[in-house]
Amino acid sequence: MTTNHQNSFRLNVWQADSSCLFYLRGNYGQEVSAKLDYPAKVIDCYEEWRYLYLQFYPKLRARELSSGAITPVVDDLGHELEEAKEIFLDVFQRWLGQLQTIRETIQHQIFTVAKRVSQSKNTAEAYREVAIFIACDSVELARLPWEAWQLLPEDIPSGRIRITRIPITTQAETIARDNKLRHGKPRILAILGDNTDLNLEKDKQAIKLLKSVAQVEFFDWQHQGDGVNIKAALAAEITDERGWDALFFMGHSDETKVTDGKLAIAPEQLVSISEIKEYLTTAKNQGLQLCVFNSCSGLKIANRLADLGLQVVIMREEIHDNVAHVFLKEFCSRLAQYQDVQEAMVAACRNLQVGEKFVYPSAYLIPSFFSPYGAKPFRIEPWGYQKLLKQWLPKPKEAIALASVLLVSAMVPVQDMLLDGRTFLQAVYRDSTNQFPREGLSSAKPRSVLLIAIDQDSINQAQLEIKGFKTQPMEREYLGKLVRQLSKSGAKVIGIDYLLYTQEPREEKLASAIQSAVSQQDTWFVFGVNQDKNRKVFPKIASPKWSLQGDITFFRWDMELPQDPTCKKSCPFAYLLALSHQLHQQPNHGIGLNPNLESTTNFQQQVSQYLQQVSNQDNAMGEAPLKANGVRVRAASPTAKAWPKASGAPKAIASLKPNNVPFAIGRRPRYANASVKPKNLPLGMRYIIDFSIPPEQAYEHKPAWEFLKSDFPNIEQQVVIIASGGYDEAEDNFSLPLAIEYWCHPLNRTRKPADTCPKVFTGGEAHAYMVHHFLSKHTIKLIPDSWMILLAALLGKGTTLLLLQQKPQKRQQSVLILVGATAVYGIIGLQAYISASILIPIALPSIILWFYII
Repeated sequence: MTTNHQNSFRLNVWQADSSCLFYLRGNYGQEVSAKLDYPAKVIDCYEEWRYLYLQFYPKLRARELSSGAITPVVDDLGHELEEAKEIFLDVFQRWLGQLQTIRETIQHQIFTVAKRVSQSKNTAEAYREVAIFIACDSVELARLPWEAWQLLPEDIPSGRIRITRIPITTQAETIARDNKLRHGKPRILAILGDNTDLNLEKDKQAIKLLKSVAQVEFFDWQHQGDGVNIKAALAAEITDERGWDALFFMGHSDETKVTDGKLAIAPEQLVSISEIKEYLTTAKNQGLQLCVFNSCSGLKIANRLADLGLQVVIMREEIHDNVAHVFLKEFCSRLAQYQDVQEAMVAACRNLQVGEKFVYPSAYLIPSFFSPYGAKPFRIEPWGYQKLLKQWLPKPKEAIALASVLLVSAMVPVQDMLLDGRTFLQAVYRDSTNQFPREGLSSAKPRSVLLIAIDQDSINQAQLEIKGFKTQPMEREYLGKLVRQLSKSGAKVIGIDYLLYTQEPREEKLASAIQSAVSQQDTWFVFGVNQDKNRKVFPKIASPKWSLQGDITFFRWDMELPQDPTCKKSCPFAYLLALSHQLHQQPNHGIGLNPNLESTTNFQQQVSQYLQQVSNQDNAMGEAPLKANGVRVRAASPTAKAWPKASGAPKAIASLKPNNVPFAIGRRPRYANASVKPKNLPLGMRYIIDFSIPPEQAYEHKPAWEFLKSDFPNIEQQVVIIASGGYDEAEDNFSLPLAIEYWCHPLNRTRKPADTCPKVFTGGEAHAYMVHHFLSKHTIKLIPDSWMILLAALLGKGTTLLLLQQKPQKRQQSVLILVGATAVYGIIGLQAYISASILIPIALPSIILWFYII
């Protein structure tokens, strides 16, 4: 339930000599004033009641107010106290009954609200209460139980009235804004003061009722270390950076004339409200809304704190220890049921008035609720998913930082820079930890890829031998010489990383060399093309009926994967080379899969149909594993076609399965459906070239001029790529990746003679890396920065919320642990790249994480 700010009145009461002045102002512009004689009889009756009250309750929480314990008289003091209360309340109500105009104004508003509620179908209709804020300028008037004012006859259950006290010094006539709430679960500080002659353990148990809905922390002078300044420790606790929603004090307290009251925080240790006022102000700015003083004589305490903007529950008079226990238990129980503080106080008073009437008579008249004018009473809100979500939502600065980092991470130049730096770190880490692939750098086994690079030296020598030599486009006769030399060396799979889409002089020499290699050596040729620009091989150079054509375009340092593993329509250049190598290694090259100059059908379609046939046959296989000729295969289903014994088909199928070829060449069901295409990977994931592997381990690099002058054994086991070697006119020159620069540095080339680092990195070298990765089943999956940035933001937010709940000293220790955890995360990221083939971003996620924390 909320206070109805639109149905509220402010009533100021001043004592002027022998008179009392009343001024009522309503939110709808009502203004009423009145003047009554000073209620001398009311005050006298109050003092008589007060005298009997102090006699009835000998064990009070105001040590300095009474001069020792009061011994009750032998008569029925409880009966006398009850009688004195009734006399006093009767006189008090008759005095207030003279305020006829004020009473009628308030009653009219109450009846209006009651009528509106009765006519409304909405039982939660907003304006169903009338709030009256009462301010008194004298202590004598303020001590009176204004909460007992009967503004309506008891037999008329219409409307609800909330009587709240406010400081007379409050000048604002507008509704006060709600205090800035803390984020997170409510935090409550319970101060256990001097317990001399008191049983504060019961207070502590009552406060613990709130643990189900709030975080409760206790400040107990008995738990402070030796030599600790109790006052300084209390001030530090009140101003904890994590903030408090409510503060409870249990113990001895008393009024003072100058310092607004004092609290006994420990034996022989008193602190005045004026001493801790600035600390309470700081706490208020950090979220403090409510102060509850379960101690004696709190009128001046309440006025001062309400003037600071806090809501306060106090005892206007002395309070017996047992009464304090009963009140606090019921009060906390109601707060834990999500009632607001005023409802909880009224319920606790009602329990004393009805449930404990004969045990603790008159005690229900003692508590009062003070508040800034128009403030909504404090309530512990249910801690549901909405509150939790609100707590986790980013603050404006956090949102700006998160959006900025996400925007930066989406910029391609930034992505390239981060990837370049990361692969450099991976190269250093791999080299430092000596975690190289199994074949190792020192192995004498030849690389699976041979790159014939036409560099500037090769061009310089060729220009002396070939008249009219040109590089744009590359001289066809020179390419023909390389093909003839490769054919003589026994090369079986050759890729030409040049766009041969135009008719050029001496192209017949290249065509003759290619056709000779196909007819005499069964050589598989893969030519580079540009599918987007429709730049395919010139027909007089090579026919698609006996050669393959692969797209040489790629996104910078991405592994280009096929849209269809069987390459039905098109395939990337490097993938086709790896596929050709795998198929050529099968017995009889599959089923008649030999490039044939007499072929009348598209060779790439033949390959695709064969792979589809293999896939279909594999689908038809049973689940029971068998062995045929030493090869593990599956039993055929009754509908499967039988393979000829000499065809070698089972071995071909086995070699084309995902565990043999990384991208499931010829295997649709388990891999093609797994979406290996970069564009189908979820939310920006992609495969990248692994430059942390040294170039000499990925491929064998030979300048074209050197290759033409020497013999190369075992070349038939290699995939050969003829490509640019970085000459000035080449169109596929890229800036040198930092990792490649690291590997070519003399200090890191102990495995081979040092030479000068190249100035550029070529497309041919990128394709050589890709072919190596395809054949060795080596792929690095890059997790997008955006994924990890969002995850880091969540972790940062959660960490911040946890840190805010810790004390400063422990928080510093936690921050140091987080520094170490960040370093460990970096090491895990470096190792995951090698062990799990996953690139986990480190830089930007760490930045956003620490932005949240700092």
